[in-house]
Amino acid sequence: MMAVKVPLPSPLDIEVAKRLGLRPDQVTRDHRDELLRQLQDHVAQVPIACDRDQIPRAPARGAVLMFQPRETVITEAGNVRTRDLGQFAALMVQDAFHKAELQAARRKQPAPYTPGQIGIGRVYRDLFDRCETSGLKLSQLGQSSGGGDGTGISEAVLDDLQYLRRLDRCIGTGTALAVRRVRPSKRGGTAARPARNITDKRLVHMFCVEGETLSTILVAHDWSDRGESKKALHRALCAALDRMR
Repeated sequence: MMAVKVPLPSPLDIEVAKRLGLRPDQVTRDHRDELLRQLQDHVAQVPIACDRDQIPRAPARGAVLMFQPRETVITEAGNVRTRDLGQFAALMVQDAFHKAELQAARRKQPAPYTPGQIGIGRVYRDLFDRCETSGLKLSQLGQSSGGGDGTGISEAVLDDLQYLRRLDRCIGTGTALAVRRVRPSKRGGTAARPARNITDKRLVHMFCVEGETLSTILVAHDWSDRGESKKALHRALCAALDRMR
């Protein structure tokens, strides 16, 4: 009689069993869904320091940072003071610039980007998001006309598109990290998935708009996550942001 080979539990089932207090062979699809709901509920929670009546629970919000809103006022004596605004903390969605600053702070290193670079990077992100939701593309510039008084929504969208096109021209068509300039032993990749060029435009878009870190950008293009490659990307990104300014 042949012995029946019992399949080993997957790493996912082992983790689900650990979190739910089960044996790995007891885990079902319902258990996986239950754990997913628990994780989503945890991510959606609004910190108690915030105004929960004003900030909704939102599992899709992603990583956030809590901060205390402040305002600058002039006292009767003419002195300038900064004070907390309201009794609750607020939340902001964490972008790639926040992540880079937090990583640098943990390593006790200086901020990796200047305020000007951060500012234009976020302007680019907001412009792209507004243009994307408008339904118009950069290629449509010159094909549409807005209101004659310059205050219509279509006119504002066209202004955003023109500004975004100017920033795209500033980024240019250069390559931030070229395969032919880096030895195979240092760039990573395999025969089946060789490393690919990373253009300046793709680098700016992934970092500023998609919120990816330099490490994840490298991995997405099948490069190894090496310090030298990250430094090269950082230099290229800073140069592109300075050109956009």
